[in-house]
Order: sequence, then C-alpha cells, then structure tokens
Amino acid sequence: MNLKKLLCMAIAMLLALSAAALAEDDLQAQLDAANARIAELEAEVELYKPYYESQIVAEYGEGGIIWKEAADEEFQAAADAYAQYGLSIDDFAADIKQDILETLVRDAILDEKAAELGLDILDDDTLAELTAEAEANYETYVDTYRDYFADEDADDETAREQTIAALAQYGLTAEALVDQMVTGYVDEQLHAYVTDSVTVSDEEIRAEYDAMVADDEANYSGNDYSYNSARNSGATISWNPEGYRTVKHVLIKFDDDQAARYSELSSTLNSLKDEKDAVENPDAEAEDAETEPRSLDEIEADIARVTAEIEELHTELLPQAQQVIDEFEAGADFDSLIEKYGQDPGMNNEPTATNGYAVSADSTTWDPAFTEGAMSIAEVGQISAPVYGMNGIHIIYYLADITPGAVPFEDVAEEAESNALSEKIDETYSSQVDAWVEEAAPVYYPDRF
Repeated sequence: MNLKKLLCMAIAMLLALSAAALAEDDLQAQLDAANARIAELEAEVELYKPYYESQIVAEYGEGGIIWKEAADEEFQAAADAYAQYGLSIDDFAADIKQDILETLVRDAILDEKAAELGLDILDDDTLAELTAEAEANYETYVDTYRDYFADEDADDETAREQTIAALAQYGLTAEALVDQMVTGYVDEQLHAYVTDSVTVSDEEIRAEYDAMVADDEANYSGNDYSYNSARNSGATISWNPEGYRTVKHVLIKFDDDQAARYSELSSTLNSLKDEKDAVENPDAEAEDAETEPRSLDEIEADIARVTAEIEELHTELLPQAQQVIDEFEAGADFDSLIEKYGQDPGMNNEPTATNGYAVSADSTTWDPAFTEGAMSIAEVGQISAPVYGMNGIHIIYYLADITPGAVPFEDVAEEAESNALSEKIDETYSSQVDAWVEEAAPVYYPDRF
C-alpha cells in the first residue's frame, strides 16, 4: 500500500543519514535517535491507517487504488439519474456500487495498459487535430445553447460569456472536450492494438449468414410491421415472408381543407357504423336505455350520405389522378410521374424511392384501401385504377414480386462478413480486457461508499 511505501522511504532516508554519520563519535546516539523516530512514524502509520484504508474502495495489480471520492461521484450521478424518473436508488444500491467499482477498475487498468504500450503519447499533429475538432464541437454547443442560457437583450459578447459560464456549470468546457477527445483516441488505439489482426474464415461467415436468416425468419414471420420497418429503414433482409410484392405509387394528396373535411366525415362514418352494429347486435344495457334507438333504415341512409360525401372529396382529385394514368399509358416512366405529381415523401427518399413498399394481402402497415389496391394489380409493370385512400388518391405501380424464404448467400455475403468480423472483434477485445482485469486480481470494498 502507498502508506507502507512512504514509511519505507522514511526509514531508508533515516538509515542513509545514519550511514553518513558512521565516522562520528556519537554513532550510537544517532542510531538510537533514528530508531526512536522510526517508532514514532510507525505509531503515526497505525494511527492514520484506518482512515487511509476507509478511503480505498478497490485495489488491483501492484499498488493500484480506486479512491472513495471517485466512486462517490459516480454513485451520486446514478442516484440523480434515478431521481429524474421518480425512483429511489436504494433498492439497487448494492448492484450499482459493484458495477461502479468494476467499471472504475476496468478503466484504470485500460489506462495503465495504454500507457505501458506507449499509446497515450500523441504526436503534435494528432493532438492539434483532436484539439481543433474539440474546439469546433465546443463552439457548436455555445451556438446551440445560446438562446437557452443567454439573456434575450444581451449583446453578442455578453451572450457568449453567459452561455460559456452556464455550460461550465455542467462541466462542459473546451478543455473538457479536448480531454474527452484525447481519451477517446487513446481508447481507439488500444482497441486497434488488440483487434487489428482479427479476421474471419469462410465458415464463420457462412455461420453468420445462417444466423441472420434464422433471426429474420423469427422476426418477420407474421409480423408485417417489423418486416416493413426493417425494409424501409434500409436494413439488410436475409429472409422474406410469403405473399409479398413491391409497389410504388403516385399520391395525389388532399389539401389541408380537404384533409380536415375527410377526417370529420370519417369520424362521423365510424360512429354511424358503431350505431348500426349496436342496433343489429343489442346488449342488455342497450335494451334498458331510456332513449329509443334509431331505425336501421335511418342509420343506413346516413351512412350512404356520408360515404357519398367522402367519395365526392376524392372526386375533386380525380382529374389529376387521371392525368397520371393517361401519361403512364402514353409511355411515361412511372418514376418520372412520381417526381412530377407524387406527394408521398417516401417515394423520394431512399431506400423506398428505389425499392418501393412491400405489400401483401395481410399487410397491416398500410391504409387498407392502399393494400387492397396494391394487390388488385394483375401483372408486374401495370398500374391500379384510382385508389381512394385516407390521404387522397393513389395510382399504384406493381414493381416486382418478392421471392419468399432465405435470400441467396451471395446477395448478403458482404453484410454477413461484416457482422461476423464485428462480433469477433468485440469478443476478442472483451476477452483480452477480461484477462487483464483477472490478472490484476482486483479486490472491491463496496461497503466503504
């Protein structure tokens, strides 16, 4: 322990002084004085030893120490985070303390390992580059939070000073960001030192492909929303469910006034359908009601009226929809019609701009009218009749069929290799860190904070 080392140094100095005085006549007296001083120091060590040890919350390796102050700071941050959600940390304190100590020890060991390998020594160019990036990031923070922290009537210089002062209260300074950048860079260098030579075999890539197929089948079977979410986000798909096709569409969208009218009419129509269902399938509570229900004929007449008004709304868009159909039939490329007339952002953003939407007869992701219209098209390359949907009119183009089952290995081999390599790198680094920690044989004292 460090205190023992200090004692040893003191003893060594006293012995050195004694040795230098060997030529003196009062050697014995000096030795007696030295022994007396050593006894005093030993007594002081024993006196302060309990306090000293109480400040140590973990030990590792040859003299490595984690101090209570560092652990207290982390624990308070965790308690504050729990409090933000109205939770008390007390029920989880033991586990959180152990996690904090293990993390602090692990980080300290990695820092020492990086220093041992010389990875924490940055050349001037690298340090300058990291500093410039950190300072640029800091200026972004200052600009972003200026309106939040500065007075409305403050001039530019004052507003900047106020923002900088406020950010500093949260520990956000230019110097802190530089330290973070340097720490992150050193961590990356250590990670590269451990993993740069990692490679994967053909067998490992094939095994990853098999795992991808199995995962996708489990995730997408009978789950239209998950399947479409993955496709539309650009995820690599390794397995496709049965019955899907891809489509594109031109949406002729309701304007704001038409959309408001449609929303009101749809709400009325749903209420009327509920009223009709109640009349056709009365329950005991309905039979006891004081108000006499309307007749089925009256309700159906209102349903027909509202349905006609909704159809009239769509009819207002029909001339433009017909223009899309006419131009397509005259030979226009459908993508050019999307660009010219379409009002669905998904048809202009990748990957759906290229791949289209995946639709099956059982799809729940889309407006039911859109799903029905998409599945009504007889052949690839054809378009639908005008489809009256909740957002306006769709002209839908049948792009392609999706082959069900596992996607051929060759089509996703690059992704499988990347996944396999990433997983192996993570496992390699994690195993090495675990080995370093085990070698350091840490001892934890969570009851000391």
